[in-house]
Amino acid sequence: MKFSLLGGIWLLSFSVFFAGCASSVSYPAPTYSSEQLPYPTPEYRTEVFAPVKVSYATNRRKAPDGSLLPELNVSGDPLSYGQETVLIPFKRDLGSFKDSHSPAFKMLMEFGLVDEQDDPIITLLNDSSLTLTEADFFKQFKPAKGFKSGDVLLFVHGFNVKFEDAVKRAAQVSYDINPDLQPVVFSWPSIGDPLKYNRDFGRALDSVDDFEKFMLKLVASTQGKRVHVLAHSMGSKVVIPALARLYSTHPKLFDKKLGNIILAAPDFPRETFILKYKAAFSKFGRATIYMSSEDKALKASSSTYLADRGMLGFSGPEGFFFPGIDSVDITRAGGVDDLLGHSNYGSSARVLVDMHDMIGSNLRADKRKGFIIVPPYKYFFLQP
Repeated sequence: MKFSLLGGIWLLSFSVFFAGCASSVSYPAPTYSSEQLPYPTPEYRTEVFAPVKVSYATNRRKAPDGSLLPELNVSGDPLSYGQETVLIPFKRDLGSFKDSHSPAFKMLMEFGLVDEQDDPIITLLNDSSLTLTEADFFKQFKPAKGFKSGDVLLFVHGFNVKFEDAVKRAAQVSYDINPDLQPVVFSWPSIGDPLKYNRDFGRALDSVDDFEKFMLKLVASTQGKRVHVLAHSMGSKVVIPALARLYSTHPKLFDKKLGNIILAAPDFPRETFILKYKAAFSKFGRATIYMSSEDKALKASSSTYLADRGMLGFSGPEGFFFPGIDSVDITRAGGVDDLLGHSNYGSSARVLVDMHDMIGSNLRADKRKGFIIVPPYKYFFLQP
C-alpha cells in the first residue's frame, strides 16, 4: 500500500523512539482433542509459508489452564505430549531464524500500511495446537497414509530456551536439513532467562531419567524409520548420559533404530566426556561433535564454569579427538545472524548441508565433502 514520503518518515521516527517498548507475545494453552490421527491441515497461504508439524514431549509442569511452565514436573507421570504447527516462510535464506518483525514494521502494521505477511517470519500457528495422549503420540511413527515417510529428527534444546522457541527451532532445522524429516522436540524446563544459567543447569541434569525413558519408547515405536538425535548446547547434559546408559543396556535395539547422534556446541565438560562417555559414543560409531573456536558462549563457559574446565563444544587450542567419533570444527562455516557463534548448527547453511549429507546418505565425515585436517590437529575442519 502506498503512502506519502513525509508520512513514512514520521512513522519511522516515531517507531524508533518506541523501539524498546515492544510488548511480549503470549501463547494460548494447547487445546485438547480426541480426534484420530491424522490431524486436519490448517489454513495458510501456500505461496508464503510451508507448514511444519512438530511433535513434542516435555517434562515441564502444566499450569491449571494447560499451559507449559518453566518448571520440572515431579508427578508420577512427568511427560506430556502434543503437537504444534510452525509456519516456515518459503522466501528466506537457508539457516535464517527470523521469528519477529522489526519495531518499524510493527508500527507500520499498527497503522494498516503493511500486512503481516509482507514480512514473513517463522511463527506458531496457535489455533492448531494439540495435546496428545501417549498412545496417540507414538502412533505417529508407524507407517500410515498421511504421515511422513522420512526419518525422525529428535531435537533437544539448550540453555535459555522457552518452549515455543524450542518448537520453532526444531521446525526450522528439520525443514532446512530435509523437509521429509519428521521433527520431534524433547523440551526440558529451561526457564528462558539468560541470567538463570545455574537454574537451567540443574533442571537439565534432573531431566536425564525422563529423557532416557522417552527415548527408549520412541525408538521402540518407530517402524522402518531411524531416529536421529540433535542436541544443542546444554541439551547435551540431558542426552549424553542417557544415550550412554541406553546403548549399554539395549545395544541391538539402538544399533537398528538409532541413526546419527549430533552434539552441536555441547556445553559439557570435555574431561568428563573423555573419562566417562567417549568409549560408549565411539562404540556406537555414528556420533558427531560440532565444535568452534569462536563460540563466545562456550568460551565464557569454559573460563568460568566449575573450576575453569574446557567445554566439549569449544575447540580453542585443544579441541577433541577420539577414534570412532567424528569431531568437526565448524569455525569457518559462518552463520546467519549468529553473533555469539553458538548456533551455527541451525544458522549456517554449510553446517545444515553437512547434516543433510550425513543423515540422507548415512556417511561419516571422512566420506563427506568439504573437510580437511590441519596438523597438528587430528579432527576435521569444515570448509566454507
